[in-house]
Amino acid sequence: MRRSTTPLPRPRFARPSLENELMESTFSRLRINGLDAPLGVASSTLRLSWVVSREIGETDQIVVVVANSLRKLLSVSDVSDGLHTLPGDARSLVLDPPATRRMYWRVGHRDNDHVTWSDPSHVTFAPDFAAEGACWVTHSDLVAGRPEGDTRSVWFALDIVADPSDTLTLLHLATPGVADVRVDGHSLGRNILGPGYSDLHREVSAATHDLGILLPGAHTVTVEVASGPYWISPTPERYSKFVGHHQAPALLALLEQFGESTRSTTTRADRTRTGRGATVAAHWYGGEDFDAGCVEPWHAREDVNAIDASRDRSPTVWWPEHPPIQVVDVLSEGDFVAGREGVVADFGVNIAGVPELRWRSSGADRVVRVFPAEQIDAQGVDQDSTGTPIFDSIRIPAGTEGVWSPRFTYHGFRYLEVRGAADLEVKAHVVRATNERSGTFTSGDAFLERLHTVVDRAVQGNMHSVFTDCPHREKFGWLEQLHFCFDALARNFNVEAHLRDMLHHMRQAQLTTGAVPSIVPEFCDFSGHGFQGDDDAFRFDVNWGGAIVHLPLDHYDQYGDLRVVEDNVEAMKGYLAYLRSRETDGLINFGLGDWIALDTSAPRELIASHGYMRVLDSAIRAAELMRDGEWLLELGERFAAVTIALREREHSSPSSSQTELVILVDLAERRNDVSAADLAFAHLLERIASDGDAFTVGEVTFGLLIDVLQRRGLGDLIYSTISRPDVPGYGMQLARGVTALAETWSAERLAVGEG
Repeated sequence: MRRSTTPLPRPRFARPSLENELMESTFSRLRINGLDAPLGVASSTLRLSWVVSREIGETDQIVVVVANSLRKLLSVSDVSDGLHTLPGDARSLVLDPPATRRMYWRVGHRDNDHVTWSDPSHVTFAPDFAAEGACWVTHSDLVAGRPEGDTRSVWFALDIVADPSDTLTLLHLATPGVADVRVDGHSLGRNILGPGYSDLHREVSAATHDLGILLPGAHTVTVEVASGPYWISPTPERYSKFVGHHQAPALLALLEQFGESTRSTTTRADRTRTGRGATVAAHWYGGEDFDAGCVEPWHAREDVNAIDASRDRSPTVWWPEHPPIQVVDVLSEGDFVAGREGVVADFGVNIAGVPELRWRSSGADRVVRVFPAEQIDAQGVDQDSTGTPIFDSIRIPAGTEGVWSPRFTYHGFRYLEVRGAADLEVKAHVVRATNERSGTFTSGDAFLERLHTVVDRAVQGNMHSVFTDCPHREKFGWLEQLHFCFDALARNFNVEAHLRDMLHHMRQAQLTTGAVPSIVPEFCDFSGHGFQGDDDAFRFDVNWGGAIVHLPLDHYDQYGDLRVVEDNVEAMKGYLAYLRSRETDGLINFGLGDWIALDTSAPRELIASHGYMRVLDSAIRAAELMRDGEWLLELGERFAAVTIALREREHSSPSSSQTELVILVDLAERRNDVSAADLAFAHLLERIASDGDAFTVGEVTFGLLIDVLQRRGLGDLIYSTISRPDVPGYGMQLARGVTALAETWSAERLAVGEG
């Protein structure tokens, strides 16, 4: 493919000014609710936190000052004037939000009469759309929902004038779908694929976009919207994980300009222009069709007003706090091979992202299609693992040049097969939620280095508005990964705010019975999807739904935010009442068992009931933290009943599966029964040997297996079993060339799990 040298147009933004003064400080990483200077915060309380970089004396104090302007913040000189005084070992402070739209704050170290201050930080609060006069608007084509087969994007435009004194311009928006925000046609490169997932029926997500300091003069702010997961119609042309008609595209927005005068512009039918976009088809799973010959919204000047949609809409506006999704890397194509009808670009690694196509002028109209895939075969891309067909297309009129990437969906891929043109430059944009790095891993062992790399790449590929299970064929928030893989998340990335959002989704999805579905938001009701005799196994499993109890405790242990436990206590109690309702003689027997186990002979009742016991154990910790004696007593009784019931069904022998034996070791160790634990462990070692020195457990008990072996000093056995290239496991995945962790131990796509 020939490379284009056409330069991109430059945005019409002024150079931003530095707001914070630099000063020597004892403190760093000032955060609110786990985020650095967040926008659009709507929490009922704020948790201010910081990191201390030098020792603070036992008699010294930490002081926190807050103000509604930077000038006021920096003018505070008397540490007794409206400050919060804390002991020297304090690392956080919880406050009620002030009655202002912006709050500035900093932390000081008081040593005798001297205070050393941190750099200032700030938070911007979410607006009240109704109080500001913003109205829901939509296009006339969509007043009654989406017509059959209409998946074209719709755009909304607001015209503003920037003043030379302006220091900040913010756009707050809510929409049921995926929004692409531009100023005078220029993408900000931030908050893409937002504002993110929410309950499809009752809720819409909102987000705040910082438009920067605009050059003085007239500007057009456009918000182009496609349906995302909110409206997916069945189509034979593209792959769909699910279909459903929930909410058609609409927009609720407020533009704020801060300067010598503060001005606001809101969406209303009489001041919002609208039209249909150049993305003529948009499918959350199957891809997009773009017509480069269509007029883009920033060039459209026809006076077409939006339609007031407020009467027909009553969703709750929710302000998530996960960091924005952005392009974090751009990959150029490597090797090329011939495909079925075009050429295949290999980017070397499996990513979550979107293609970028850049083309030069041609003498004829062209339609180019791009097929993403994780795998290739002798004929070209193989979409068996991703769902098929998935493709993006672009119609390129003769005599035009340009660049385009999909705006309203993303894919999981390593390869792109380009059909219809051979002279395009192709790149891959890696996209994910921009959680900051919090840790790194290095090893002198090449296998462990590679293993960490593929695990880390899989984490990043699934780190979007929710933590998904795969970035292509599902894009669902399966819950078991949040506690089973908590360390892999939290030790590599700061996910403090993002995981609070996941708990919000769990509470929203919780049923009146107290049950928590295995995916949140619950885009698909998996009732009737049977597995091992349970018709609802994919919808309800204690090791998935139990995340509503485990995750708040994991979060508290990692970040020390007691609010997260407090906010979820009622949901925990509801979930435990649901589990109690499904007990039979102290045990439960439903769900997926030890999912993707290579040996599926372990009784599901044992796996599920052990998961139930673990949920009760976490709930006991929550009750202790909340000092809820009545609940603690109730939990203790249930815990005793379940452990007794499990004890009565224990049977350890060398013929038991690894899954069963790992659970038996854990049960015996929990009750300090050394002889029973040693016997079960001896049988486990015998079973591993009889299984060919390979592990056969699934994801539910894999972590337990590693912990048990590690506690007993058998790190060498762990290494030898997980690194084998000839049996299903991590070694086989690496031997087969995966560049991001696969969904099964063998890295092969099987109908259900591995067995």
